[in-house]
Amino acid sequence: MASLVFFYSPGACSLAVHAALRQTQADFEAVRVDLREKQQLAPDYLRLNPQARVPTLSVDGRALVEVVAIADYLDRCFPQAALLPTDDFARAQDMAAIQRLSSDIHPLYRALWRSGWFADDPAAHDTLKSTATRRLREFHGELEQRLAEGSWGQGAPEGFLAFYTGVFLRWSAAVDPQGLGPECEALRTRMAAHPAMAGALAAEGIRLDSLERLTG
Repeated sequence: MASLVFFYSPGACSLAVHAALRQTQADFEAVRVDLREKQQLAPDYLRLNPQARVPTLSVDGRALVEVVAIADYLDRCFPQAALLPTDDFARAQDMAAIQRLSSDIHPLYRALWRSGWFADDPAAHDTLKSTATRRLREFHGELEQRLAEGSWGQGAPEGFLAFYTGVFLRWSAAVDPQGLGPECEALRTRMAAHPAMAGALAAEGIRLDSLERLTG
């Protein structure tokens, strides 16, 4: 069995990988890299992940980065965890939704929270934030509809897509603090009670219904 070391920051997108690792029941070491404290810029961490991001999964000393790649790796190594569907087309559907969150929705939150990443001119930041907020709210409406019709991947609370969607349901408090639609809230409730996700939330000192940390 490979030696697994998992690098995460509380409440970051690494939460999905944290829950997935717990779902596999594999032995792993969890190492906190607090983005708020800029620990991702430490030289030792940059040697592992030059992008200065989380998550990073060290596998026998080899670094694997990016949520999509880690999801695929864990599913192939631990098929009993059922992180992705076994049917080829259904698996591709889940991977498409995971990729959508990673490449489309995640950057909108970066525009909201770190506008300087996209524009050096501070005068452009308000426009970036306004546009990101609008598009995120549009996505929340789409997600509500797709969950209702069962077209958001498999729509089940046991797999990686549900874990990853849970990250964005938590982040949604930044743009929809009063909550989302009933389907989104039902998924959030199921995810918060899911043993693997609940364990990851407790270990990171966070909740799915708030952006606040329960611990420092």
